[in-house]
Amino acid sequence: MVNSHATEHSAPVQEVFSSIQGEGLYAGHRQIFVRFAHCHLHCAYCDTPMTSASGQCEVETPPGSNQRVLYENPVSIETLLEIIHELRLYGAPHSISFTGGEPLLYHRFLSALLPRIQPVLPTYIETSGTQPELLKPVLPFVSIMAMDIKFPSATGEASLFEAHREFYELTRLHRETGLFIKLVVGPNALEAEWQAVEKIVSDPATPIFIQPVTDLVSRQVTVSASDLLRYQERLSRHFEHVRVLPQTHKMLAVL
Repeated sequence: MVNSHATEHSAPVQEVFSSIQGEGLYAGHRQIFVRFAHCHLHCAYCDTPMTSASGQCEVETPPGSNQRVLYENPVSIETLLEIIHELRLYGAPHSISFTGGEPLLYHRFLSALLPRIQPVLPTYIETSGTQPELLKPVLPFVSIMAMDIKFPSATGEASLFEAHREFYELTRLHRETGLFIKLVVGPNALEAEWQAVEKIVSDPATPIFIQPVTDLVSRQVTVSASDLLRYQERLSRHFEHVRVLPQTHKMLAVL
């Protein structure tokens, strides 16, 4: 559920921190992360709470200290810009990642915020890729799009492949935005799901990352090596850049 107090001027933010990107095309890069509250999906493998424990926006400073400064929610654009300015002093961040939850739930807020950030840092949106209608006002200000294609065998939810197709095509046609795909897969991925990826991703040069589900307790990958190799081989027949990459930030024990 979207926070009813969210507007184009403020939005509910769980946390803001500077850390190492652990997933996808920019794994290993330093980023500033803005994690929004709430999501419209309920993926079975999700390891992210939908609000902070305090209900406030928690800002880790300095990075890696586990010390938090609290801000009341919803957070205003001006306050968030001040927080981002302070975190830019650490680690020469490559870009700023807006994640969640689902950041596009707050498309009006992002449409006002991103034009003020993009001239200073590349903007990176991590999204479920299921709401093309919310993407349209935000897309002109997105430098990098990290888009999921959700497998029902992993999420436990209904198929969203048509929404993914619309989202992908809308982003792909905006040439200024870099785009890559993330597939979170479990041990029971279905042939129909791989076929859906082939239909959705119309450009064979789009990078695709296969991310095996990680157990929430043991932090161990739940997909066998033979299956991961088979999955990669399957997609590599159709796409130029297919990589297998787990959630490396969990291995590094960083936010």
